[in-house]
Amino acid sequence: MQRRDFIAWLGAAAVWPLAARAQQRPPMRRIGVLAGAPTDAGAALISAFAQGLQEHGWTIGTNVRIDYRLGASDADLRRRFAVELVALKPDVMLVLGSTAMRAAQASTRSIPTVFVGVTDPVSQGFVADRAHPGGNVTGFAVFEYSIASKWVELLREVSPTLSHFAVVFDPETTPGGWLPLIRSVAPVFHLDMSEAPVHNDRDIDNVTSVLRTSSDAAILVLPSSFTMAHSRHIIDFAAGHALPAIYWDSRFVKFGGLMSYAYDLEQQVEDGVGYASRILNGQKAGDLPVQSAEKFDLVVNRKTAKALSLPIPPSLLGIPVVLID
Repeated sequence: MQRRDFIAWLGAAAVWPLAARAQQRPPMRRIGVLAGAPTDAGAALISAFAQGLQEHGWTIGTNVRIDYRLGASDADLRRRFAVELVALKPDVMLVLGSTAMRAAQASTRSIPTVFVGVTDPVSQGFVADRAHPGGNVTGFAVFEYSIASKWVELLREVSPTLSHFAVVFDPETTPGGWLPLIRSVAPVFHLDMSEAPVHNDRDIDNVTSVLRTSSDAAILVLPSSFTMAHSRHIIDFAAGHALPAIYWDSRFVKFGGLMSYAYDLEQQVEDGVGYASRILNGQKAGDLPVQSAEKFDLVVNRKTAKALSLPIPPSLLGIPVVLID
């Protein structure tokens, strides 16, 4: 081999492994995550999200990058966070909760978007049809409005002397389909129902104003980013007035609330990651059917039940009870 040919061969041999490695390196994909989850819930959300990604073959920093915008309980902040994420041009967005989804939908109609933790996505206008969503949005719904009847029934079961209850909700972030159904259900259980709209902690402290007495009363807390963000204040209010309460998320019970009958949020996040992965691998969001939560857990805080002198049987209405301290 002549010297000139040897040098050319040597140069090609040195460059080839670099080119081969460059070709083998997977492209970096980008996911935007938008949630109104408070800080103490954000850590669990990120953990569930990372675990779900790994199970689907995605490694953060290697073949996928995640941009988080969490803790946006304020409407203006949610809108700003949504705009920021859209500007980053992610390949797909994962959105937690109805209020965050509204902000995301207002910011983009083209970026594929997967929602989790959303009630009745059709009536809220997020998708046209569950089986065939079309457009750029799909995801995992949590509650049907009919579950409210189970919440009322469980309150009645755990507190046999109950005569009336207040429904605690934020008019701005709670979907509107809950109240008509609860109004129709309350008389079935021989209960009076009062509405307690809340906008701030002062309103929460004044919920007793809509109750006749506190000796035979209870509260039912409806799903919204506001009630989750103010969960500890609501729990303290219920404890201070010795009011049995049922919540829409088990995190309330972990914080000291009496009981919840709810879906598994972390499981929904992992399911949402599965859809995000399928979209990253080439499927269209509009071709993936909206799915609903199938498993609900009844969780009761044993210490809170004892403080309220409420005996909790191993099951309520045939539902196994998960007891926590």
